[in-house]
Amino acid sequence: MTTVDDMSTDVLILGAGPAGCAAAISARQRGLRVLMLEARPRPGTVPGETLHPGVEPLLARLGVRDAVLAAGFHRHQGIWTAWDGPRRFIAYGAGDDGPWRGFQADRARLHAILIDAAQAAGATLLRPAVPTDILRRGQAVAGVRTADKTINATDVLDATGRHAWLARALNLAPSYFSPPLRLRFGWRDAGRDDDPDEPAIDARPAGWDWRAPLGSGRVAWVSLRANTPSQAAASFRWRLYEDCAGPGYMLLGDAAALLDPASSHGVLRALMSGMLAAHMIAARQHGLLAADAAADNYRRWVHEQFSNDVAALRALYARHPDPATRLALCGAT
Repeated sequence: MTTVDDMSTDVLILGAGPAGCAAAISARQRGLRVLMLEARPRPGTVPGETLHPGVEPLLARLGVRDAVLAAGFHRHQGIWTAWDGPRRFIAYGAGDDGPWRGFQADRARLHAILIDAAQAAGATLLRPAVPTDILRRGQAVAGVRTADKTINATDVLDATGRHAWLARALNLAPSYFSPPLRLRFGWRDAGRDDDPDEPAIDARPAGWDWRAPLGSGRVAWVSLRANTPSQAAASFRWRLYEDCAGPGYMLLGDAAALLDPASSHGVLRALMSGMLAAHMIAARQHGLLAADAAADNYRRWVHEQFSNDVAALRALYARHPDPATRLALCGAT
């Protein structure tokens, strides 16, 4: 197992969610020392993760596919939608082995699987541990301080999600691509209008409602509204940190680019960003890629993914039946 000598490491990862764990496992697969800091003593209470079937090859590369399958998460073959016409079912598709199926994963269990895999791969996890300041080596990020530790690192990866701790510590300026959006979420018993097997998304004035069966007579729900004040809802905007990689650092997942859940593959993006960041860092630390090229390659990938997803979201909202929602989110009337 990796040890941390004098609190120094090749890769320091802030956050132990999907992006952070994917980076940790991938970096260990390439022989780098990895230290992870996680602020929460346990995963937060949120409805869960709806995973697109395309996540399975990534889970296999990370060595966790069998554990995810064994967890018994509810599986679904597509999504019901009532958006720009009559309610209809949109299937993921099918292959030689039958219909493609996604997962409705309990977030705490999914994160535990990923954390266990990262530690089994040799990453060290400090939890709870909260960064308080960054260390610099010239213009480069060179580690962080916590309340009781100084941790030196060749590279620091920010996987703190929408909080984007490192971006804020570096005073990076985000670019915004939407008005304020508000999310509410929770759980309830399944009702007569709920499909027992498949999730559903329904257009609503100023936004949409999502519900996903958990396979136990319970349903997780999420509600998004644009420009609707609510003290009970979390507020955010579509956001990109254009400087998502630089000397000694990279921002992963939602820390780099934040979109609303209607983009439908946030966990997929998080895993891919962590795996790509680890690949770029390993190539650079092993002398196979120049530092500027590694950062440029990662930035270009994040920008391209974000641009494609924003275009897809605006196309989706352009078909929304509420004119105010179309105007707010894509400028269409």
